[in-house]
Amino acid sequence: TTFFMFTVTQNICLTPVVPASPPPSVVAQPGDNVTFHCTDVTGAPGHVGWFKQDNGSELLCIASMYSSEPTVQHHNGFQPSHMEMFISHRKIFLKITEVDEADSGVYFCGMFDKYIIFTNATVLKVQGMYLIPLVVILAVVTAALPIVFLILVLKIRRDTKRHNTGRNPDTLNYAALNFTSKKRKMERRREKELDPHVVYAATR
Repeated sequence: TTFFMFTVTQNICLTPVVPASPPPSVVAQPGDNVTFHCTDVTGAPGHVGWFKQDNGSELLCIASMYSSEPTVQHHNGFQPSHMEMFISHRKIFLKITEVDEADSGVYFCGMFDKYIIFTNATVLKVQGMYLIPLVVILAVVTAALPIVFLILVLKIRRDTKRHNTGRNPDTLNYAALNFTSKKRKMERRREKELDPHVVYAATR
């Protein structure tokens, strides 16, 4: 465990921290729950808290509490519904619910005494969503929707036309050809039935 010690000042929640060596990293996906913890090394009741630092900027106090009391105070706009601090068996916990990219940064556990002792520096990296494939998929779907809509309209119009006529156009064409063929057969049959010889009868 690495310790960072600073003299207590009036603005203890904004004390800058520069780790001597790169801290370990935790990689999370958006929506994951992440929990950090550390051990109270002071061995006596006192103020403890969790801090966050973004890209080497000033250190922000997330939440603080007196180790022997259950009351937790949140600072700098951090919400208890998103970042919950609690103590159990001398271990100090920070639970972050449903992380997003804005939660990325370096997290420190702090204990207040004559000095501020920072321990358990950990880098949280929340991976963002891959937006480029998502944009491509949305573009393809948007382009395909008018085509699908046009096909559906044409199909509905065709089905409506068939329903109104009661017959398929192909069936009507076949019926017309069949009728013509029958007409020709009947004419040929009548020609065969006519007698080719004509008999004249004369009466006096």
